[in-house]
Amino acid sequence: MTPGKANPLGTSVLFDVFALNQSVARLLEDAMHDGPLTPAEYAIYSAVFELEAATPTELAARLGMRLTTFMDRLHQLEARGHARRVDHPTDRRSYRVVLTAEGLAAHGAANRRFEGAYSVFEAELPDGEAPAKVGLAIVRDAADRARNALESASPRRFSDRGG
Repeated sequence: MTPGKANPLGTSVLFDVFALNQSVARLLEDAMHDGPLTPAEYAIYSAVFELEAATPTELAARLGMRLTTFMDRLHQLEARGHARRVDHPTDRRSYRVVLTAEGLAAHGAANRRFEGAYSVFEAELPDGEAPAKVGLAIVRDAADRARNALESASPRRFSDRGG
């Protein structure tokens, strides 16, 4: 849909976000198809990289993932030798996740492909990145609040899904 034009089919914002997700996924899959990481893996490595040393709960929240889903992905990173757990400095029951040298190398190689796609994408944003980020933050916050409201209204429905 072209910005500023009416939505002739009257689709919901949720539908539009789904379609946006598909479009961004195709862009990143094309740009990163022969790289060391898939776009989804790159996002996880990037969250670990950006937060430097974070708990699984912090990383799952940053990524908008269920904790159980993040833990499955973390096991994959660890099996590759790309991530390791380090002691939490103030909570002996917890740990933080960091990338290993091999994980940093994979992230760096994938980052070059991502940045190539991102620079082309950013050039296509008519008003630049800032207004787009504001709109996306509003949508993500609304989705998180709606999920929390549904979870509060029907806790048993969500309890078996973890995270």
